[in-house]
Amino acid sequence: MKQTRRLVNMILALIATFALQMTVAQAKTTYLSVSARDYLQTTQKLTVTNSYYKNIKMTLPKGTVVQVASAARSQKTHHPFFTIDMDTMSYRLRKPFYNAKSKPNMTAGIWATTADFKKVDSPQYLRYYQVTSPDTRSAGDYVADGNLWQGDKWPANETTAKASGVKVTVDGYLEAYSKVKVFQAYAPKPVGYAKIQKTVTNGKTTDFYVASKIKGMPLTRVAKSGKDQYRLSITRTGEHGVTMIPEDEHPQYIDSVEVSEKYLIDNQNYYMHTEVLF
Repeated sequence: MKQTRRLVNMILALIATFALQMTVAQAKTTYLSVSARDYLQTTQKLTVTNSYYKNIKMTLPKGTVVQVASAARSQKTHHPFFTIDMDTMSYRLRKPFYNAKSKPNMTAGIWATTADFKKVDSPQYLRYYQVTSPDTRSAGDYVADGNLWQGDKWPANETTAKASGVKVTVDGYLEAYSKVKVFQAYAPKPVGYAKIQKTVTNGKTTDFYVASKIKGMPLTRVAKSGKDQYRLSITRTGEHGVTMIPEDEHPQYIDSVEVSEKYLIDNQNYYMHTEVLF
């Protein structure tokens, strides 16, 4: 009787082991269908690297919102992957990239797996400048990126012009810049930054609330304690400016046309570079 029971237990154990192996074999990796400008959120902590050299690692904490810069499929497996433009992310995340040899702003390809990411709507804190179908509405390249520079419009001397400005990053941070070049290969280092705690939209004005003062940013203190002590108000005017960029060797000819959208912060004029027309 004992031998029979032992035999039955062995058979049951073998069946359980076989079933487990079958379950593992059937647990295939699944992928998201992603396109440029899609928003994704990490579902676990991930490590990504810079493009080309792949010698700099960066950690994306669980719950980080990212935007797809470019998307493609592997020629070998046909699985989808994408890249992130690190210039759109907060300094606290892109900081390691400043140590890279070529100062790249793009990550290496990242597999779009459902284990690592989920699709999300555009965050409320980014909607103050977004438009519907940006790539089809523009006659050129739509380049709006959340950077607001002091001034009326994109400068004609774009390669040397400097300005102070503010930025709302894709992962939800306010950053301030002081007298840096507006046209550069990668995002500059901010003089101050803080995590956005709350966003309130009222008509054309969007209010961003942070817990602490940010150096170089025109904030209004609205509370003595809590996470919403300071407020930045950005008003979208709906007005645009156009800048003609002359050719270097033949300044009598136009090299490109740069379009800017006008904003107000603390009653001061700011602009966002939105389109490049060739």
